[in-house]
Amino acid sequence: MSIKFTEESYKNFGKCIVMDNGVCTVKITVDVGPRIIYYALNGMENILKEDVNRDTVRDSAELHDFFGTEENWYIYGGHRLWTSPEAWPDSYTPDNSPVDYKIEGNTITLNPELRTKVGEQHIMTVTLSEDSSDVTIGHRVVNISDHELTLAPWCLTVMDKGGVEIIPQCRKKTGLLSNRRLVIWEYTDINDERCFMSNDFITLCQTDKAQSFKLGMNNEDGWGAYLIKGQLFCKCFDFDENAEYPDYGCNYETFTDPFIMEVETLGALKTLAPYESTTHEERWSLKKCSDSFNPRDNEEIRKFVEENILG
Repeated sequence: MSIKFTEESYKNFGKCIVMDNGVCTVKITVDVGPRIIYYALNGMENILKEDVNRDTVRDSAELHDFFGTEENWYIYGGHRLWTSPEAWPDSYTPDNSPVDYKIEGNTITLNPELRTKVGEQHIMTVTLSEDSSDVTIGHRVVNISDHELTLAPWCLTVMDKGGVEIIPQCRKKTGLLSNRRLVIWEYTDINDERCFMSNDFITLCQTDKAQSFKLGMNNEDGWGAYLIKGQLFCKCFDFDENAEYPDYGCNYETFTDPFIMEVETLGALKTLAPYESTTHEERWSLKKCSDSFNPRDNEEIRKFVEENILG
C-alpha cells in the first residue's frame, strides 16, 4: 500500500501532517515545533506523550529577556531535535511558530524558524516505509552564526506514561581498560527503585514518582526500546567508537519524571564553521507485543530481548 499524506487539526496542537501506510500512522505538528506527536500501529494507541495540558513548560523573565519574546517554551511531547550540550536558557528556544515543510515520495522535510539567537538551523526529515512500521528520521543542524559552534545533534523522543525502557549495557571485551560509562545527573538518586541495572541491561520504569531521574551512557549496541500499551518501540542508531560524544561520552541518555519518559540519542560532538552542518539518524520500529517481563530480573529481561528485539 502506498503512503497517504493528509492534513488534520489534531487536539490542541493545530495543523498536523498525517502519514499512513495501512500498518501504522505518524502525525507531525506543523503549526508549532515540529514534533512527531503521534506514532502507533493502526488500531492501537499512540505511544508518544501528548502534553495537551502543557504540564512541561519553561516560563521565566530570563528566558523572555534572552530571546526577546514573551513566548514560553513547551515540550509539547513527541519527538524533537535539540543540540547538546544543554544550556539555559539557550536550549529552550520557543518553537511555537508554523513550520515550512515539503513532501517528496515517502519523505517529509521540516524546516522550522531559524534559531537566530543561538545561531542554529534545525532540519528534520521523516521517511515512512511503504509496508511496515519502519520510520527513518534524519536530523541536521546547520551553524548559521558568524563564528564556530561546537555541538552535537540531540534527538529526544518523549514517550507516554506507564511503560518500561530497556537499554543494553556495553559488553565489549577490553581487558584492563574500562568498557562503559555511566553518567549521573545531580538530581538523580542512584537508589531510585524505578531503575534496575545488571551487567547486561538497564531498565527504567515510568511512574508517578515526583523526583526527576536522568542517566547517560555509551550505548554501543545501537538500540533502545520502550514497552507500552501492547506495543514495543525500538529506535536504532549508529555508534562511532572514534567519535567524541557529549556529557562525558554519552551517545544515549534517558530521563523520567511524573509526566514523561524520554528516550534520547546523541550524535558526535563537532566544531562547525559558519554554514557547516552535522547530521544524526534514527531508525524506528513498532510491533505488537503482549509479552511481559520482570524489569528487575536479568534473565527475564534477556529472554524478552532475545525473543522480541534481537530475534
